[in-house]
Amino acid sequence: MDDIAKAEQMWDRFDVEAGRSVSWLGLRAVNDDIWGSFSPDPNPVFWVAQLLRERGLSNELVGAALVCGDMQSERPFFEHPTQVSFSEVHGFDLSQESLNKYVPDGVTWHPHKVDCNVLELPQNAFDLVVVSHGAHHVMQIDRFFEQARSSLKPGGLIYIYEWIGPEYLHVPRKNRFAATLLLLALFPSRRVRRTHLDKTKGLRWIMDAADPNVDPSEACNSLQLHRAFSDRFTSISSYFHGALTYPMFEGIGQNMDESRSWVRRRLRWAIAIERFLTAHRWVHPLFVVAVAEPILRD
Repeated sequence: MDDIAKAEQMWDRFDVEAGRSVSWLGLRAVNDDIWGSFSPDPNPVFWVAQLLRERGLSNELVGAALVCGDMQSERPFFEHPTQVSFSEVHGFDLSQESLNKYVPDGVTWHPHKVDCNVLELPQNAFDLVVVSHGAHHVMQIDRFFEQARSSLKPGGLIYIYEWIGPEYLHVPRKNRFAATLLLLALFPSRRVRRTHLDKTKGLRWIMDAADPNVDPSEACNSLQLHRAFSDRFTSISSYFHGALTYPMFEGIGQNMDESRSWVRRRLRWAIAIERFLTAHRWVHPLFVVAVAEPILRD
């Protein structure tokens, strides 16, 4: 079985909802930091819609979602946004099972089962391209973003939210060291640090890397992702984050009771320390969220 077939098989079978239920992104404090730093609106969907409208794009828009899976993180951009309206959305993904899970609401849905390493998009076809937690599965990342760039109509935008850390989701040693010490200092309880897989984050372990034998596509060329993106797009806004909060809280987000003031306070401390260390380049950011316009070619 080749690498693409392995990746397809894995994502056809993977329980995405189980992963989402324990995600670090389920923490309100983390979300408030990300969206407050990235967007003037606490809901980035509204802000992206506003940017499109300011560019004269408002009605009967056509969107694309690349490496879109089941569309759960992409769909808000296309279904009933407040300031613009989409009539069609095209989704591109390797997994037919994932594409089949999406039930569109208010838009005409065009699913395309395709290996996004060899993606060919029509030129000047889309008003908005959304790439959310998918491009890091693409090895041919320059080709991928070049296709995305050429597919945008005049005034069109791209939104990405992607892993930009090392390949196969390896957390850098300096990130692991800082995240481990901070987690133990802020949340010493083993119960809080125990993951949904019954493993306890601490000195001996904090985060597994992906197994390339299971999914060879997982973060297969991720260190080149932001460079390939920046070569073809100019960011309107971007936010680099996740250096500590991802290894600290992924898999234990469900254990954090944010109704308790001391939990909220310690989460804010963790985020503040991450921002400080990232700004001074003492740790490597693991994620980027960005909205951008294409660089025009002569």
